[in-house]
Amino acid sequence: MGIKVAWEHEQFSRQRVTAATLSELSVAPDFLESTGGLSDSRHIVNEASISRSVKLVAESLARHIYGQEGKSIDIFADDSSLSINPSYIRSWLQFLLATPRVAPFLSKNDPLITALKKELADHTVDVSVQHEVLDGMFTFYDSTSSRLHIYQVASVTFDLLLLLVLGSYLITLFSFLVITTRGLDDLISLFRRPTSPRKSKTV
Repeated sequence: MGIKVAWEHEQFSRQRVTAATLSELSVAPDFLESTGGLSDSRHIVNEASISRSVKLVAESLARHIYGQEGKSIDIFADDSSLSINPSYIRSWLQFLLATPRVAPFLSKNDPLITALKKELADHTVDVSVQHEVLDGMFTFYDSTSSRLHIYQVASVTFDLLLLLVLGSYLITLFSFLVITTRGLDDLISLFRRPTSPRKSKTV
């Protein structure tokens, strides 16, 4: 396991890459605290909440970049040309929820990386992709796409019952062969305990 960091952006800081973490938490969470699930479900994603979060982040960045902190100004007002487009948010949600996003398995040509690069290139300049191997908490040994085989096997009760049936069959077969070849008395004598001869004591 790698070295534990408080925030994920600290992994990028070690590679001298500028990064930041946006979170509702004031302090870093503990290990595996407030983590997401292994799969995404479209019906549990609140699209309105996502739109509000996007607007909040965009407003904060715009006010910081253009020096508008503390001013009562709504840059991305709902009735302006810069308002958040619900269709745009919905299309990205559908794409992200249908795309595996396990960071160690994302290559430079991954559809997610390509889509993000294209989106940044449409609104900014000088976009480049750097593929860095980060020292994360876990080490992954498999791919994002695999086939799972599940087999239903018999229980222990079935094995014991099969053993009992086979044992009974072998005992019956052995008894039948002994009776037909040597007689019933020989079969009975096999299960008798041999008697040891008693020594006679003479006076």
